Amino acid sequence: MFGKPQHRVWTGLAFERVCLAHVGQIRRALGISGVVSDICLWNSRPNEEHAGSQIDLVIDRDDRIVNLCEMKFSETPYEVDAEEEARLRNRRESFIRETGTRKAVHMTLVSPWGLKPGRHSGVFQSVVTLDDLCM
Repeated sequence: MFGKPQHRVWTGLAFERVCLAHVGQIRRALGISGVVSDICLWNSRPNEEHAGSQIDLVIDRDDRIVNLCEMKFSETPYEVDAEEEARLRNRRESFIRETGTRKAVHMTLVSPWGLKPGRHSGVFQSVVTLDDLCM
């Protein structure tokens, strides 16, 4: 199965499970381990006006910031293209619109090897790597 679509789906889901089992390490890497936070997953259903969306991990912090964590497994630093940046920005806007939050909303990437700097990588305010999960 290596290299086939089924393998990529499996590795992505397995990585998400590892991340969800290490939320404490993600919070520590973000420097917020001492901030009271609610942890959840979030999704919205599609309708006539908006496509549905899903957020892998939401860290809703008492310091008036929400981290929307996108978990991406890749074998190299994760690269964001224009299409992915637009999808992430739309997901963030859907979250703000549908939850009515008035908190600052930061996009966070959780990926084994981090983020490849590029034209569209600025969509993420913070990055957590596999090394951070092992702390």
